[in-house]
Amino acid sequence: MLWSVGSDLPEQMNISIITNFGCSRNCWYCIWKDHALRECKCDTDWNKIIQFLDSNSSHLKISISGGGDPLYNYSQNQLWWDKLFSICNTRNLMVDVHTRERLTDDIFWSKINRCVLSSDSLDGDKQYAEYLTKVTKLRISHVITNNTTTDIIKSYIEFCDRLSCQLTFKQLHGYDTSYDQYKKMFSQSYFLDDGDYNIYYMPNNTVTNKFI
Repeated sequence: MLWSVGSDLPEQMNISIITNFGCSRNCWYCIWKDHALRECKCDTDWNKIIQFLDSNSSHLKISISGGGDPLYNYSQNQLWWDKLFSICNTRNLMVDVHTRERLTDDIFWSKINRCVLSSDSLDGDKQYAEYLTKVTKLRISHVITNNTTTDIIKSYIEFCDRLSCQLTFKQLHGYDTSYDQYKKMFSQSYFLDDGDYNIYYMPNNTVTNKFI
């Protein structure tokens, strides 16, 4: 469903801005590769962003995600981020960022409420995750694929317990995996079923509750 930019949205749903800056990764399960807006190169309409936020002022937080990765080519997109922070600061609106990028910029992270770090391999992400816990709040998100094992899940749980950070195991979109089995096995952990939980401000300056 599409909404007009300035319309009031369902309060139970979160609000999100989807960027299309590109990505340095090549995740085989990426749903953006075949997305209708992948080639969209529209400039952000900041007036519409402001309308979007002001029409949903009951929300205390907005998430920034991709469409690629919102921190891809950060130096080239820094003015975009500065504009976003300025708009959000005047509205006391917290910002969460979903990323895989390795941005070690303390000043940037001091402006962020939480980093949601997508992680396929804990071994490759430990050092960066430890850095993030020093500069912002952290949630690690691991997508359950057929490469995920019981030992891998246990290692994420133990690592996040040690860091005192949040952890999410996500269901893989469009593929049959052992997600339901692990969800029952590790019932004390947080598992996020595949679905749309946000209202999305898309790269073509439209608002929808369907990412795909």
